[in-house]
Amino acid sequence: MARKNLTKKNKTHLQGTTSLQDTLHLIETDPEVKSFVYQQINEFSPYVTPETNVIVLARDAEGAYADDDHVISSDADSADNHYPYRIAIVLKEGEATLEAEGFGHDIFDAINAAKEAMLQRLSEIQDEVESPQDRLNAIQQATENTQVH
Repeated sequence: MARKNLTKKNKTHLQGTTSLQDTLHLIETDPEVKSFVYQQINEFSPYVTPETNVIVLARDAEGAYADDDHVISSDADSADNHYPYRIAIVLKEGEATLEAEGFGHDIFDAINAAKEAMLQRLSEIQDEVESPQDRLNAIQQATENTQVH
């Protein structure tokens, strides 16, 4: 997705030092950020059901990092460990919850990193549930059951 050119005022809020309140405000009110969030979470549709709640949270970037139960990702070009933006994506259905966090030097990178971490985890889960042999059998069955009209 191409991001629109940001004005100097907006760019200051989207990159650099930021507070948790600033990040929350961006997610809740900035139309470009909201649109970007919706585009990113749309990529979960092959893995979720209509009952799945998708929650996007801003977290304190200076707070403790997630533990081993959560997937963490960051923008790859960073040489340091300080990120002004920390975003969590939580998928919740019934009692089941899956969470991934992303960090970035701008809010878009953090959202994208969280999405990529979640997609990686969802793919891993799908691979665990569905064996390669099951996939091959399903593909073979699908190709054998084609009907010519």
